[in-house]
Amino acid sequence: MRQRIGGIRGLTVVLVLMLAGLQWRVWFGDASMGEISHKEARLAHLEAEQTRLERRNETLAAEVESLRQGVDAVEAQARLNLGLVRPDEHFYQVIEAVRPDTIMPPTVAPSRSSSPLTDE
Repeated sequence: MRQRIGGIRGLTVVLVLMLAGLQWRVWFGDASMGEISHKEARLAHLEAEQTRLERRNETLAAEVESLRQGVDAVEAQARLNLGLVRPDEHFYQVIEAVRPDTIMPPTVAPSRSSSPLTDE
């Protein structure tokens, strides 16, 4: 009877240690719950970044195609990026309205009261 109780205790200890080892892997191992949630968040971030880059690539591809198609797109890009103005055109720059109270008067350098060139 004593051997049987010792065997049951030994078996119980082995089972408890196995359960503790499995729980350790679930909570703290390479495939732990925290690690999985971290990887899922990173995956969501990377998927969002990939979607943004795919949209950007589509926009750039459409721009390249429009540049290949005609002169109007090239002229629009030259006007926008290089400031193209044709000889028969007039260029007007519109400056947005500025509130008068935000304009600072120019600072005047202090004048010297006595100068070696003047007689006082």
